[in-house]
Amino acid sequence: MRSLLLAGLSFAVATFSLQAAAQAQPDAKGEARTEAQTEARTDASAETRTGTKPQAKPGARPGEDAFLRGMQAKSKRNISLVLKEFAEAGDAGHADAQHLLGLMHLRGDGVKTDPTHAVQWFERALTKNHPLAATTLGEMHEQGNGVAKNPARAAELYELAANIGFPPAQTKLGALFEAGSGVPQNAHTALDWYSLAAAQGYWDAQHRLGKMLRDGKTNEIDYKEALRLFEASAKGGNSFAKVSLGEMYADGMGVKADRNKAAALYREAIKDGEPAGKRALAELMSSKKKPGVTMVAMASKSATEKTGKASVAKKPAVEK
Repeated sequence: MRSLLLAGLSFAVATFSLQAAAQAQPDAKGEARTEAQTEARTDASAETRTGTKPQAKPGARPGEDAFLRGMQAKSKRNISLVLKEFAEAGDAGHADAQHLLGLMHLRGDGVKTDPTHAVQWFERALTKNHPLAATTLGEMHEQGNGVAKNPARAAELYELAANIGFPPAQTKLGALFEAGSGVPQNAHTALDWYSLAAAQGYWDAQHRLGKMLRDGKTNEIDYKEALRLFEASAKGGNSFAKVSLGEMYADGMGVKADRNKAAALYREAIKDGEPAGKRALAELMSSKKKPGVTMVAMASKSATEKTGKASVAKKPAVEK
């Protein structure tokens, strides 16, 4: 497979550790948190057990004491105290506190939903290059949630976090390049960003990269690698990856065709609540799906029949 890094990428992955790169790890609600937030939760739990108040370590960032008190209050759902302590920490320049305050106002978590106020806190965290704040703010601009829809601005924000090495931002930036939304469409650049995130074990990037390799989006097909990526993504909890994996077995792409295994994977996805699993199983059971033809290819064929024109991939723009 071609080199996964373009010369134009502005940082070297070799200098970036997985722990620093993926500061966000999933919590019990499937949300992301930074290493500092994880430590704060640990301190808050210790306070609950011992009755001692958490204190910042020597040399800690400005506002750390208030942030730890805020995390302690958050674990007890004392919202008024959370807001007070986080605001104190945020005003002292604590980026994690600023990000969490932004999330609270964006989601209406214990406070009235206020996207405008959320943006203000996220932008303050941006001054410290906070990857989660940049990514969340990017999502707001991409979706037009509380701000004017602006995919180009979303791309800028995703790139900020992506260059730090944050996998969700790398994946979202790759998706914009794949779709040509806010940036010039470029499948090769999309593949590179997906590859960076997938190398860190990020399930969404693994699935997206696998689909590109399976469907030849860069004029390269690698069924073996696509199969590996789908399996890894499915193990990471991505139900849609089970559908993609099932398609490979249904069509015999890089593996021996096995409709029973495909059906089992589709049913697993359905059990997980993935709508695509139900559609894929219906296609398989009706025998309308021909071997070697993916759902993506079928959709393309359908579009061609309606328009009378074949879909031709655009030549990627040459990056300078």
